Amino acid sequence: MKRYLPLRRTRIVVSVLTALSFTLLWVGYGEVWAKIFGWSNRMQFVAVGAVAVPVTTLVFWFVVTSVFGRVYCSGICPMGTCFDAVGRLGRQQRRLSGGVYSYRYSKPLTRWRYVSLAMVCVLLSGGVVSLPLLIEPANMYASFLRNVVHPLWGYGNNAAARLGVATGSWTVNYVSVAVGGMFAVALSFLTLFAACIPAWLYGRSYCNTVCPVGTLLGFVSRQSLWRIDIDTDLCVNCGRCSDVCKASCIDLCDHVVDGSRCVNCFNCLTVCPNDAIHYRRWRKQLSIPMLQRIPGQKTGIAAPAGMSAALHETNKKISDNETISRTS
Repeated sequence: MKRYLPLRRTRIVVSVLTALSFTLLWVGYGEVWAKIFGWSNRMQFVAVGAVAVPVTTLVFWFVVTSVFGRVYCSGICPMGTCFDAVGRLGRQQRRLSGGVYSYRYSKPLTRWRYVSLAMVCVLLSGGVVSLPLLIEPANMYASFLRNVVHPLWGYGNNAAARLGVATGSWTVNYVSVAVGGMFAVALSFLTLFAACIPAWLYGRSYCNTVCPVGTLLGFVSRQSLWRIDIDTDLCVNCGRCSDVCKASCIDLCDHVVDGSRCVNCFNCLTVCPNDAIHYRRWRKQLSIPMLQRIPGQKTGIAAPAGMSAALHETNKKISDNETISRTS
C-alpha cells in the first residue's frame, strides 16, 4: 500500500544513517570522529565500551518498544542493518539462480531464545563479560570494525599520504595504526561471518534466536501499543506479506503476526494488494462473527456470537421442524 511507503522509506534512511555513523565512529582516526558520530553509540541498547548500561537507556528503549514495537532492531541496531543487507544479497542470488528466494513463516524457537538469554544472564552475574559481548549485535559489529576494518583504513590513509608526498598533489596526515593479535582478528571475523550465514538464508533468524537484546525487547513488543495487524475480512491469503517477512513471523493460517519476533521492517505493509495488513493501535474486529458454542451446551448447532440463547433455541426448533417435514 502506497500510504505506508513513507514509513518504510523513513525506517530505511534512519537505519542506513545510524549504521554509517556507527561504522565511521569505529573506523576513523582522531577525536573528531567521536564528536561527530558519538551519538550513534550512545543510542545503542548496550553502548560499546561502556562500563555499565545506563538505566535511562534501558528504560527509554523499553518504553519505545512498548509503544511502537521493535523499532530499535529495525532502525538503530547497526548489526540489524548489516543483516538486512546480507539477506537482500542472499535473496537476489537465489532469485538469479532460480532458487527459492521468498521467506516463509516458521514457528518461534522459543527454547533457544530463552536458553541464550539465560546463559548471558548467568555469565554476567558471574562477572564474565567477554563472552556475552561476542553475541551482542552492536559489540559484535564494533569488534569487527575495530580489529579488521580500522587497521585497513589506517593503512589506506598512510598509503594515500605517501602517494601525496611522492606526487606533490595533496597532503594527508599519517596515522598510527594499531593492529590487534591474530586471535582477536580471527575471532571478530568468524563471529560476524557466522552470524551473517543465517541472515543470508533466513533473514533475521539470528535476532530472534540468539540475540539477547532481541529476546528482551520481544518480551515487551509482544503487547506493544502499535502493531502489525491483518484484516481477515480483506485478506485473500496471497502470501505476499509472508514472502517478504524477514522475521518469518506472519502466520497466514491463523492470520496472526508474532509481535515478539516482528522487527518492524514494514516490508509487509507495502506489498499487500488488498489493503489487508496495517500498522495500527487496535486489532480489526470481524464484520462477520465467528460461530461459537453456547455455554453448557454439548450438542446441537452453535450459536453465532451476539445471539441470545432464547433466539438460538427458537431458530433451532424451526430448523428441526423443517427437517421433520422434509423427511415425512
